[in-house]
Amino acid sequence: MEVMNAGGVGVELAELAMPFVGALLALVITLMFKDYATKVAKGMAFKMNPDFKEGDKVILDGERALIVKIGNTTTVFGIHKDSGEFKGDYCWRYIPNERISALKLEKVIFDATPVQNTQRIEENGQKIDKLTGGEINAKKKS
Repeated sequence: MEVMNAGGVGVELAELAMPFVGALLALVITLMFKDYATKVAKGMAFKMNPDFKEGDKVILDGERALIVKIGNTTTVFGIHKDSGEFKGDYCWRYIPNERISALKLEKVIFDATPVQNTQRIEENGQKIDKLTGGEINAKKKS
């Protein structure tokens, strides 16, 4: 029976553990690639969808938005804040493409009353009333 020295035991253990370490490393790399490939595939599916393209007006979870950029893994939506601390601000919302299917996304086909023009329409109405002395609104009411 042969007695091994410390160096020999280390070499034997390394030879025994290397296949397991290699298999574990291959598994981790495979799972990382699978997740990335899934993200890219969902991004390409959204990008190739003829219903949505960059520049479209949409309603994203109840907020008016504009599709700014559709990327391979992330889509950027531009949103005008209507209330709260950031009222009037224009923000970009970055959404991973794999989450888009879980969101309520609606495409605006016809905008009957544009939010941006409402204030201007009211101001123009007031100016018309001043110029006409309220005659136009009086005729509409009667």
